[in-house]
Amino acid sequence: MSRSRKLFAAVAVAALSLTACGGGGGTDTGSSTSAAAEEGPRTITDATGAQLTVPAKPKNVVALAETDLDAVVALGVTPIGASKSRQGDSVAGYLAGKVPDVKLVGEIVEPNLDAIAALDPKPDIILYGHFIEPDPAQIADLNAIAPTVVTSLVQDDWKASLKGVANALNLSAKADEVLKDYDKKVADTKGALGANASAEVSLVRWNPQGPTYLQKQHFASTVVSDLGIKRPQAQQTDGTGPSDPVSLEKLDVLDGDWLFLGTLNADGAGALKQAEANPTWTQLKAVQAKHVVTVDGVPWTSRGGPVAAGIVLDDIRKALGQ
Repeated sequence: MSRSRKLFAAVAVAALSLTACGGGGGTDTGSSTSAAAEEGPRTITDATGAQLTVPAKPKNVVALAETDLDAVVALGVTPIGASKSRQGDSVAGYLAGKVPDVKLVGEIVEPNLDAIAALDPKPDIILYGHFIEPDPAQIADLNAIAPTVVTSLVQDDWKASLKGVANALNLSAKADEVLKDYDKKVADTKGALGANASAEVSLVRWNPQGPTYLQKQHFASTVVSDLGIKRPQAQQTDGTGPSDPVSLEKLDVLDGDWLFLGTLNADGAGALKQAEANPTWTQLKAVQAKHVVTVDGVPWTSRGGPVAAGIVLDDIRKALGQ
């Protein structure tokens, strides 16, 4: 047993006992006043189908996934803890200014149990979303600190993830408002594109290992799909992430009428600069037409939510609007 699991083993037993008591009180609707029901614990079902008891109005929220942090911010909640982004030693740059006082509690896939338990105030709910495979042992350790809700699975899109976070925080009505605002922004953006509404758009992330394109179920791909914009046929592969790296000899896979290009760090930017000297790159029609649009690779090519979706729409409108 790891040091962290030993540390929380005793707490886990106590937490389970308290949860059982709280769950019983929350379901006794006959003897509860409406005010008590509003303030008391709720029983919810998370993305795995598990039932658990959570506070009616969580105040001290920890977000362990990029999707969850984005959704929490969009719902108007200020979290007390969050994981570092995949790109550095802070939360995602596009969210950092919105949560300036958030405490970092480990890596995206490796939450630091000690750091989470040491938060002051103590967490009353932990959001655990969009992991490739939920780890039951890890979730049990986290549950020893606070109720831990699996808000989404890796195959879930950002809208489902938002609804999972809203379910955990008792903010489903607010999530409906966020999605309604998004739909309006999609319609407004689509109306501003003019002739470019029929353009074929390529979505590319450039890594140190080479370029990849964003597959059909990737976050930014779904935003582009909502706009009704076409993607190159070669990029119509199923997947929620970027493709395998594309060789520099086959860069035509990346071509389109417009090419939106993001990098996640300086290494990726350096690799792109070298590739720009490649004759195959200079022959792309998007390059020749000066239709390559550089974008922030974090909201565009990582795992986003409503805030990132707004950035994608703004960038598309700025580039393609007429």
